[in-house]
Amino acid sequence: MKTLRQAVLFGVMLALPGFFWQAPAYAVVVPPSEILSLEFTNGDMDWRGGYSHKLENLFGHKLERLMDEPGLLVMGEYQPGPDIVDPITRGQRTYSLFTSGVQGAPAPSATIDRSSITVDLSSLYFADSRGDSFTARNIGGIAKGIFNPDTREFYLTWDHLLGDRPKSGLATFSLYGKVNMVDVAAVPLATTAVLFSTGLAVLMTVWRRKGTMALMREASQMREA
Repeated sequence: MKTLRQAVLFGVMLALPGFFWQAPAYAVVVPPSEILSLEFTNGDMDWRGGYSHKLENLFGHKLERLMDEPGLLVMGEYQPGPDIVDPITRGQRTYSLFTSGVQGAPAPSATIDRSSITVDLSSLYFADSRGDSFTARNIGGIAKGIFNPDTREFYLTWDHLLGDRPKSGLATFSLYGKVNMVDVAAVPLATTAVLFSTGLAVLMTVWRRKGTMALMREASQMREA
């Protein structure tokens, strides 16, 4: 019976690492170096200032349409217009989104902390070009939102002031999509290692006690003989 219990214990110790090894161990905090890009399916913007009507006339509805297009924001590098979303062309004018460090803003980067996500999009611009004429306006900011670790979906929002007056040209932007990140290899969890080591120590103790008791019984039998 003791041999059976020992065999079962040993089998459990061997099974535990294999069980936990199959489950990917994702870090609670995902650093920027492991977040490759944000693949957004759609977005939105809302003019909140007193000059919203004038800003809509200035930008037309092109910025809103660009924000609603599916696209890709690569982390850690700047992107020209065609790489983020497909530009919109109307007559001789072309409207696009791009990222740039022309004003000292860093390249986009993101950090995930549990179910929260923060993305530095301060280098995001809206461009209006016509022939040799090119106008760019910064629309970026520090975006914050929620993140689903199971599906890797995200929802981000940020505010940007277009103009000098906080109550005149404030716009709120939002993006929804999926995070592309470095796949974390499956690794044994620390708790598994502890369980395995503890179980192995218990098993060795059982074996040692069994061996000691066997020697004591043999010595006793020799004395009686």
